[in-house]
Amino acid sequence: MTDGVHDMGGMDGFGAVVTPGSERVSEDPWELRVFALSTLVGIEGLGSGSGRAIREEMEPAHYLAAGYYERWLWSTEQRVLRRGTVTDAELDAWVVRLRAGERMPVGRDADRTRRSLAATEQSSPLAPAGSTRFVGGDAVRVKRMRPAGHTRCPRYVRGAVGHIEAVRGLDALPDIGPCEGPDEPVYAVAFASEGLFGPSSETAWTVCLDLFESYLEPA
Repeated sequence: MTDGVHDMGGMDGFGAVVTPGSERVSEDPWELRVFALSTLVGIEGLGSGSGRAIREEMEPAHYLAAGYYERWLWSTEQRVLRRGTVTDAELDAWVVRLRAGERMPVGRDADRTRRSLAATEQSSPLAPAGSTRFVGGDAVRVKRMRPAGHTRCPRYVRGAVGHIEAVRGLDALPDIGPCEGPDEPVYAVAFASEGLFGPSSETAWTVCLDLFESYLEPA
């Protein structure tokens, strides 16, 4: 996320996190189609860039007004345009044809189907971290920083103190590239809710986040 409206974690005023029907994967069949398209673009190398980072380029008012899968549709379109897989003119022409009632084309490619299923079904655990700066039980502070672009360090934990619950393993730091950075240890870091949000009438709880090593310093 970036330090704008795209980083909504810990913010107030957006309504209840859990709402009736929120257990549903989607509200409409087109949303699942968008999810499939986005996944296929990544698997087949049809687009450029990271969908997550590109979504952060959306104009703030557009981002807030758009639904979850509308944001995914926007970023997927941007990815294929940037790769040159399609052009703006081709997309505009398809919109006109579909609005005029032309049937949506259906492609059937058995090999592509098998590749897509294999890619979505396989599990890729993180590589062992080896030597790390922190170990389980260590107290750590999230660095106060203001990254210029994409980061996986939420604003609401910057400056907060937590403790290492576990070492997850090695993963590529997504702040550079994105998704092309050097491998770094990733830690499960636990924070007390009152340390993040202050005292409240609610029962205290624990917030656990996976954070890269370069986000952390000794407390």
